[in-house]
Amino acid sequence: MDNLLLSLTDKLSMPAVFPMRPSEVQQLVLMRTQTLHCGPWRSRVLISKGPAQTAKKALLLHGWGGHPLMLARAKDILLAQGYEVYLPFLLGHDPQTPAPCDFPAQCQLLLTLQKTYGAFDTVVAHSAGGLITALSASLGFRFSRLVLMSAPASFTSLLQHYLRQNHLPDTYLTPLCAWYQARYPAMEVPATDSLFAPCDIPALILHGQQDTKITPADARKIHRQLPGSKLALIENTGHLGVLTHQRTQYELNAFLRTSNADPKRSHYVGSH
Repeated sequence: MDNLLLSLTDKLSMPAVFPMRPSEVQQLVLMRTQTLHCGPWRSRVLISKGPAQTAKKALLLHGWGGHPLMLARAKDILLAQGYEVYLPFLLGHDPQTPAPCDFPAQCQLLLTLQKTYGAFDTVVAHSAGGLITALSASLGFRFSRLVLMSAPASFTSLLQHYLRQNHLPDTYLTPLCAWYQARYPAMEVPATDSLFAPCDIPALILHGQQDTKITPADARKIHRQLPGSKLALIENTGHLGVLTHQRTQYELNAFLRTSNADPKRSHYVGSH
């Protein structure tokens, strides 16, 4: 492995975490939290429950370099529809316990969450969080509804976007893919261009039309992998704006209501 490739893998495992706003810090202080141990890493999980007793659980997964409260609007919508909501920090992203952690290791977090809290009914994932969800499904992570926001269509696509944004040649794509593939338990999975295809469940794909980090072409590719999914390209917004856009909230609300009203589509996806 040459020095630049080694530098790339090191950089990819050490995300520049997006800082929290003061209001988000205050909100975090007031929320119930639980710390999970995943090998050498720890993750705080923010837990929100409404007043009603419910068996429905939702997992909200932020993107690479993000934090859980970036999904606060989605949390409020799910709470209003009677869900228990779980918002973990991706491994290495918690400011209390920062540490290097690459993409394959993040699957440990989702499997630990499932072991601790049981299977989740709905997963809402932003950006690389969607990719981590799909990778984890091949290892036994189970869910019955999926909402993707600004998600890459494949692991290869994610790395292509990363190289482009850092003005690096595409010649590094093949060795980067090989390096990650060798570290993933199911070696063939990261290389596939149909990563989301096994998820034959109700799915909503949301993507900002002005997203330059992960382009809308990725959303269209995922939509083709999931014939029963709904694709909504959100106007006048980009990679982060999709999280709080009014149309995003409308589409999420409508999707959850429709899915919850159709018990015949409530089977789980994920190896088991």
